[in-house]
This record gives sequence, structure tokens and C-alpha cells, in this order.
Amino acid sequence: MMRLVAEAWVALGASWRIFTFRPDWQSGFDVSMGGFWRSFAAILFAVPMILMIHVAGQAVGRELSWTDEFLIQGLSWVLFPIAAAAAAHVTGARAGFVRWIVVHNWAVLWLYAYLFVFWTVFTAGLLPVELMRIALFVYPYLRVLVHWRIAYVSLGLPTITSALAAAVPVLAIEIAVAVYFATLIAPQASGG
Repeated sequence: MMRLVAEAWVALGASWRIFTFRPDWQSGFDVSMGGFWRSFAAILFAVPMILMIHVAGQAVGRELSWTDEFLIQGLSWVLFPIAAAAAAHVTGARAGFVRWIVVHNWAVLWLYAYLFVFWTVFTAGLLPVELMRIALFVYPYLRVLVHWRIAYVSLGLPTITSALAAAVPVLAIEIAVAVYFATLIAPQASGG
């Protein structure tokens, strides 16, 4: 476990270097096959943040069950590499696929941290509702920027091509989540 914590610490620092456009981020990620599989354990570091985000959401009336929350999170962690593999194949960036997934799995912890901080401060009553609305409004744009930046540095593709590659898994997840919610609503709407 200590090795995983150390790897997470180094990878988060390297991710920050990516987001702040600083060099020397590559050495912060283990892109071996072992590092590839270990990077999926990053979800373990996200779970406490997901729990707090969920509790805070319920406190303001969000009606999402714990089961739905964890199914959606699990779905996104399974679907991302599958859709990313397709994008890497189509763009001819197969050689960068493992690096993309490793960097993605560690770097998205910063997105969870963003939501965690804002929801925690808001729930504690230290953030006015107007600022929380701004933070939630900014989040989808931040998410797109983060995913583009990860694809851009990991795949070595031109700007637009990496943006398209990054969009594939993000859109696949959004569509899957929409379909999941539609299946929850459809039986209720039909009276079943």
C-alpha cells in the first residue's frame, strides 16, 4: 500500500506539472504494464472525495442513490480505457495508449479534488451559493481542458487531433450515463 501511496504522490505532482505547462512530467508516471494496472487503483484515492461530494449533494437535495453514484463512477472507470483504445487506434496513436491511460487515471484525481473542495467548503457554509454555482458552471469546461491536456501530452498528437481523441471517451461516458439514467426513468414513466 505504501508503494501505491508513493506512486500516487509522484503522479499527482507530475500531473500538476502537466496542467501548469511545466516540463519534466514524464518521469512521474510508471508507464510499464504494472504501472498501467496499478493506475486503476487511483480510484481508491478518489473514493473518499466521491463520498463527500455525494453527501454534500444530498444535503442540497440531489436525489442520486449511493448505488447509482458508484455504478456511474465504476462505469466511467471501465468505459474510459475502452473508448480511449478506440480513439488511439483511429488516430494512429496506439503507441501512446498506455501512457494516456496511466496519466489520465492519476491526473483526474485533480478533478475529483476540485469538486471535493468546493462541495466541502459549500456544505460547511463558507461558500455563498453564487460562488458554488460559478464553480459548478466552470467544472465542465475545466474537465474538457484537463482531458484535452492529458491526451495532448500523452499521445503526442496535434492540438485538434488530441482534442478529438480526448472527446471520444468523455462523450462515451456522458452517453453511457445518460442511457443509464434513461433506464431508471423509463420504467417509472411507463407505470412499471
